[in-house]
Amino acid sequence: MKTTVVLKDELVEKAKKISGQKNLSGLLNTCLADWVARPNKTSIESRLAREYRAGKSESRRIARDFAKMDNEGWPAW
Repeated sequence: MKTTVVLKDELVEKAKKISGQKNLSGLLNTCLADWVARPNKTSIESRLAREYRAGKSESRRIARDFAKMDNEGWPAW
């Protein structure tokens, strides 16, 4: 696809150094591929919610185990 864009020269030079790309087409393709491959905010939030729900029962079990230890009569120093 051909298109016309206006880019800041200093950003292009920094991006070329970071990416190792020599030409602008390679740079833009690399940047777009990286950006598209990143998980979006919705998928991250969805995964976090799933993992939180999955760990809920384990967290409660651990809390009960520690509550038993808290009641073992340790000395109050």
